[in-house]
Amino acid sequence: MRIWLLLLCSVLAVQPMCAHPISDISLQNSKAHKASDSVLYAPPRFYVAKASAQNISSPNLSPTRQKLDSSTSPKPPLAKALESTSALHAAKSPAYYKPDSPSTYLNTTIGLLGGGIIVSIIGLYIMPESVTNWDRSRFGFKAWLQDVQVGPVIDSDNFWLNGVAHPYFGAVYYMQPRVAGYSWAESALFSFITSSIFWEYGIEAFVEIPSWQDLIYTPAMGSIFGEIFYQSTKYIQSNDNRLFGSKILGLIVVGLMDPIGVIMRDLGFAKFMGVRDVREIASYASPTSVGFAMRF
Repeated sequence: MRIWLLLLCSVLAVQPMCAHPISDISLQNSKAHKASDSVLYAPPRFYVAKASAQNISSPNLSPTRQKLDSSTSPKPPLAKALESTSALHAAKSPAYYKPDSPSTYLNTTIGLLGGGIIVSIIGLYIMPESVTNWDRSRFGFKAWLQDVQVGPVIDSDNFWLNGVAHPYFGAVYYMQPRVAGYSWAESALFSFITSSIFWEYGIEAFVEIPSWQDLIYTPAMGSIFGEIFYQSTKYIQSNDNRLFGSKILGLIVVGLMDPIGVIMRDLGFAKFMGVRDVREIASYASPTSVGFAMRF
């Protein structure tokens, strides 16, 4: 009985050594050591799995298979972020005219407005007194000083002058800084200063007492209509100058809403003064290359 127990303990002690011989363990360690010496860098397991999941094209695959794999493989997050950023920038870039120098554009339009107002005052002076209600016999500096001291008063002009003509010119005044890139509040202030100081208490006061209707209707109603004109011109310009599918109609409406802008933009006066559209493609040349760039 003792002999059988001794043999059983001997078998249990020898069994682990037989299952895992020392020679096998040392051989495996030596092979792993040689393999590690022959490879300078082994990519981690997660990198290989990620590369296989993206269906990276292999030289052994056919061009058709490579094209199919590249079209069906998901794009990396960085590429998606770059595409979304470029799409957002393209959506934000204006399709309407936007000058690169707001101050130069506004100063140029002020000069054009001043010349237009002088021409208008000459035309109104020539028109019959029954239309303008002006007394040409008292035209002069002495009459201007007297009218400024007496006014403002409520005039007796008809609806077309007080309700249509003055708000329209107030909208034209409003459009100049608005197109240049200024805010609606700054544009409304510009319309008020131009209509009240430059026109009502300026040129018109030489032949007429300043009017309450003109002081209120021109900047107030003009700013409201001016913002409508501004948004409408932006819409038409973004639609390739088309309105209801007609380019002729679009150009006519834009010309009525922004006549100074047509001179600046379409007749090239802005470019002559050094003002350009921010979307304009600017070409360049150097001793080594020739190219172009879109300005934003």
